[in-house]
Amino acid sequence: MAYIDDNLIGNETLLYRGEVTLWALVPWVLWAFILLLPTAGIALLLIPLGYVVLRANEAGITNKRIIAKTGLIKRETIEISLNKISSLQIKQSIAGRILGYGSLVICDVGASRAPVKYIKNPMAFRRRFFELQEENTQG
Repeated sequence: MAYIDDNLIGNETLLYRGEVTLWALVPWVLWAFILLLPTAGIALLLIPLGYVVLRANEAGITNKRIIAKTGLIKRETIEISLNKISSLQIKQSIAGRILGYGSLVICDVGASRAPVKYIKNPMAFRRRFFELQEENTQG
């Protein structure tokens, strides 16, 4: 999770970090076991690969902006000032609702959309964002 920490500027501090849920590993594990028999165990490499790919997702709220990064080799980042974000949407499947994870879709005033998948407890992330946004507009 070094991207966010490495890209803080000036007196910026990280106030909330969204964590990636390990439930997102379930499809990787299932595929590993489906492919296990015909590949003589090589498919078990999918599990650590899936873990590394999922841990490459980051989302955090600082006192100035939201920072999000997805991707391991192909990196996509978004950094938007707190006062320029027009909406923060949450998308959850049925499994996501039951297991407590979902995707954040961050929209700025220019209508850019940035999805960040597999965030644990996305409602807490959204709630903290709106609290900080309100503090920034009052202060």
